[in-house]
Amino acid sequence: MKILGIDTSTKICSLGLVEENNILAEYNLSSYYQRTSSILVSTIKDMLEGVGLELSDLDGIAVSIGPGSFTGLRIGLGVAKGLSYASSIPLSAIPTLDALAFSLKGIPFLVCTILESKKDEVYSAAFRELDGLNKVVDYNCGNIDSLLSELSSLKEKIVFIGEGAIKYRKIIEGRLGRKASFVGPHLALPRGVNVAFLGLEKLKKGEAENIYTLPLLYLRKSEAEIIWEKKSK
Repeated sequence: MKILGIDTSTKICSLGLVEENNILAEYNLSSYYQRTSSILVSTIKDMLEGVGLELSDLDGIAVSIGPGSFTGLRIGLGVAKGLSYASSIPLSAIPTLDALAFSLKGIPFLVCTILESKKDEVYSAAFRELDGLNKVVDYNCGNIDSLLSELSSLKEKIVFIGEGAIKYRKIIEGRLGRKASFVGPHLALPRGVNVAFLGLEKLKKGEAENIYTLPLLYLRKSEAEIIWEKKSK
């Protein structure tokens, strides 16, 4: 099966194309220089052409559904739904924190994924490898102290991954000491190939999404919602 993976949850727009256990192509582009909405469709086309494929050659599309940048997620999901609808290719939804944890799939330690949110909050979850990624700590958006309070009760080594882990490394080390270890910045963001591999696993089980009802995983309210609630009070 050939699967296209799309991640637009962070400042890097990441695309991946996989076939079974092989990576066929990977594109990572900064949305700082070009808006994701203006480059995503053309980049997907370029990536497919680069390996001699057309959209109709795909067996599935996988897209990250959050948490992450509200605007980026909406763009990514909109494009994924459009491509799925136009080509009748099944669509798979992958939580962003799962895609981040997939970079450490197979290690015998607890993996805590942390991405930056806003207002000094982080998106987080923790996973353990057991015939696949299994959540030990559920998806959450909150401050780093509340996350560490929950993790401190777990009497085991924890490997931290993500841009949030880099930002709060000193605080994490101060609370957890030698229980905490960290991966480098090269793994700090979710990758499109990880989204594709996770989508491949789901689609092989027949777990395709309904493109008309598939929601995003926000975890927190948007700034517009917060402002509106304040005004309404």
